[in-house]
Amino acid sequence: MADTKISGALDKLQYTIGVVCVGRGGVENALTVGWMSQVSFDPPLVMVAVDRVHYSEEFLRSTKSFVLNLLSNADKRLAAHFAHESYAGEDKLKAIATRSADSGAAILDDAIAYLDCEVVAIHPAGDHLLVIGKVEDAAVLREGAVLTTASGIRYLKSKPRR
Repeated sequence: MADTKISGALDKLQYTIGVVCVGRGGVENALTVGWMSQVSFDPPLVMVAVDRVHYSEEFLRSTKSFVLNLLSNADKRLAAHFAHESYAGEDKLKAIATRSADSGAAILDDAIAYLDCEVVAIHPAGDHLLVIGKVEDAAVLREGAVLTTASGIRYLKSKPRR
């Protein structure tokens, strides 16, 4: 974004940082997301924004599910681990303790909470896709403050894959 006035004002918006896990059966991926929100109480729906060029978009369309893992304020390194783009054959989940949700996607053992979601809609929105998920299962795994951009972490758009 070239306009520094606009980007400066947008930086004032505060967001929760989470990790979206997709896939199942040993073919998985995970990515850090900085834009998410609850969008409905009944049924319980959440939205996550995924970069259009991200590899995980294919998983979202094929598996029709994802787990949104909420991180603690102390988990900046974990957020950074999943923020980098995967190389072919790289398994970002390999060294991370996880268990499978009912959907088959990974729940991070270090997450504060998780939401296991069925994809109900994907909407294009500029350079991102808004993925709407119906929460099928969820739990608070431990207490604590969630990681947000208020902690000083900034989530920037990556360069397109080649």
